[in-house]
Amino acid sequence: MLLPLFLTSLMACSILPWKRERSPYTKEEAAKLSDKDIYIIDGEKYLKVPSGTDEQGNVQFQYVMVDRYLAGEVEPLPLETQRVTREETQGVERATQEGEVVAAQEPAVQEQEVQEPPPVTTRTIKHPYLKRKIAILPFEDRTQFTLEKFGEIIADRLAQKMDDEVFTSQVVDREMVRLTLARSGLSTQDLTNPSKTTVLNKTLGVQGVIVGTVHGPFVTTTNPTEYEKISMAIVRVAVKFIDTSQGRIVREFVATNPLGGSEEFGELSEERAKYRAVDLAVDKILAQLVSEIQGMDWLTRIALVEGNTVYLNAGNRTGLKKGDFFEVYSAGDVAGASPIGRIQVSKLFGVDAAVAQVIRGRVQVNAVVKPLPQS
Repeated sequence: MLLPLFLTSLMACSILPWKRERSPYTKEEAAKLSDKDIYIIDGEKYLKVPSGTDEQGNVQFQYVMVDRYLAGEVEPLPLETQRVTREETQGVERATQEGEVVAAQEPAVQEQEVQEPPPVTTRTIKHPYLKRKIAILPFEDRTQFTLEKFGEIIADRLAQKMDDEVFTSQVVDREMVRLTLARSGLSTQDLTNPSKTTVLNKTLGVQGVIVGTVHGPFVTTTNPTEYEKISMAIVRVAVKFIDTSQGRIVREFVATNPLGGSEEFGELSEERAKYRAVDLAVDKILAQLVSEIQGMDWLTRIALVEGNTVYLNAGNRTGLKKGDFFEVYSAGDVAGASPIGRIQVSKLFGVDAAVAQVIRGRVQVNAVVKPLPQS
């Protein structure tokens, strides 16, 4: 049974919750997609396309991005031919000729009760060749007298530093996070509630969310001589780091820059001091978070199951390689206590997704995927 689900356009601004959202498709594009299934894997939209036959004459398939179909590059299967059972499908959408997008209801997965493990005490890097997906949301500005959005500035600079300096993390595109939340009826503000961050773990494989609040920067300026101006600034950032697989806060702290380190001279020294203070505060935030990220036990989720073939919310950018083996656990077993199967990566595709074959066991959509235990 299909339930209506309205997707936001990439160019859409935030709107009232009861107002109908604009479709990402034109009427012509929606008409072309009206008899096709769209599969959401790692936040990207794909269509199922035949890719030849195997040695036994069985038809083989692959998934290609919707944009390629709309550009006339590929011809996917009609809807009835490519239909798969609801129990094996997650995140399937259809576009109507009116431009709406409707989605198949995701199968309910019975999650096990898992006792919350104690906070990480060791900082040994686990599986350093695999990147943990981290979402960084704009920090909430608590300073009323400035028009500058330092909450967004701090989030952007922190994301850039993590991409440049933390080899065990991969910052997820913020727009992809917003659209994924919109499909679930949530907004980025809802992620201040740790229990609601689990939707990002199940749909995008995100393992951590960074949220917080900003006070400042507050600037002080002196003029020791007629021709000299000296400015310094201080900013206070309260940070929460949330483990999305468990929906709990694993680290909460406050970062404040050293006032003297922000000292700037001359004209525009006030503005330069503000941004210097922000950079120093971001350095302090990163120093607090690196060990938490590196100490996380890497995992992702199964996005789609078709027989013995599964699709993962992780791929080349994450560090997966063709031939890699992974253990599979039930959706609620994020600690990896009792494996229910094993898979092997057979193909990497899209921005950051992978195809794998079931080697043993029976797996489900949303099942937890983890590396083999390290010796």
